[in-house]
Formats: sequence, structure tokens, C-alpha cells
Amino acid sequence: MLTTTTSKINIQVRRFTIFDIENLYTYLTHLSPETKKRFGPHKFDKQSIFDFYRESDKNIGYITLDNENHSIIGYFIIKRGFLAHDRERLEGYRLTLDNQTDCTFAPSLADHWQGSGVGKLVFQFILSDLKKMKFSRIILWGGVQSDNTRAVNYYINLGFKTLGQFSHNGNNLDMIYSIDQSTGKTDGGFDQ
Repeated sequence: MLTTTTSKINIQVRRFTIFDIENLYTYLTHLSPETKKRFGPHKFDKQSIFDFYRESDKNIGYITLDNENHSIIGYFIIKRGFLAHDRERLEGYRLTLDNQTDCTFAPSLADHWQGSGVGKLVFQFILSDLKKMKFSRIILWGGVQSDNTRAVNYYINLGFKTLGQFSHNGNNLDMIYSIDQSTGKTDGGFDQ
């Protein structure tokens, strides 16, 4: 998908391919220590990226590119199902988890692009893709640190709902987004 940001910059959003590893590695190494600390679905070396996508049926990557210089400015991951170590905590919210219709979401955006509206554009692209794959819910990967107000507000503005709190290296919020499959509309609410 080609689109233009509110600041009139052309960007491209598409699925990650194995040929993007070098560009993705460059993106990841240039993130600030603060952003790196908050994003951790895999290690930031080339072999870890390759290994992460070797099981391509479980992990789907999306990248956002600045059309002018073709550098990656955003990296978003969808994992089919949920993280096994989160099962007990998520079921504690009275969720009935389903590896076929639930997916887990981990977004990152280059530091100087955060707050630019790009994240919302990318989420709409990913959401369209998830609807085609018949997913019904999106769970945040490991929750979101409650002191990361920019990220918490991003998720709330997208329509994510807070399930509850848990403690792991600080206070975190579990959040979820429900997709209404029957009408094709999205609904940030959820049924327990």
C-alpha cells in the first residue's frame, strides 16, 4: 500500500520478506535504547530475525518504508495465536483463547516518526489483512508498560480496551482489540 502522511511524506506499507533482513537490521540498530527496551519479540541480530520468520506460518511481519530513501521507518509483527506464557494471565480475564482466531501484535516505529500518525495508517492496513485471514481479536504482545503513555494512548485511540494489569519489570497493561467479522467493521470492544 502506498500512502501519504499528514505531513505529505510518501510511505509504503507491505509485508516483510526475507529479502528485507539487512534493511530491518539497520532499522533495529538505529532505534533509541528506550524504544529497544520496549520492543522485544526477537533479538536484534540478523540470524534471530531469520530464525523468527523461518516459521512463516506463525509470524507475519509488516514494514513501513520512507519512499524517498527506501529505509524502514516502522516494523510491526503479528503472531498467529497468543504467547504460551501469557495463557494463564489472559484466561484470568475470563477470555476463551483460540489460536485460530486470536493473534498477537507487536508494533515499533522509528523514534522520530512516533506521534506522526504513521502508526494509525499502518494499523488500518494490518487490520484489513487480519480480517481477510479471519482473525477476530488482537492481543498486545506482552502488554504495554503503563508508564509508556504515548503507546497507551496510541492503543486507546485505535480502539484497544484494557483487560487488566500485571507486573513484569514494572507495571503493564494487557490490552485487546476485537474485530467484528460479520459486518467487516472493526470494533474496539470485546466480549468476555
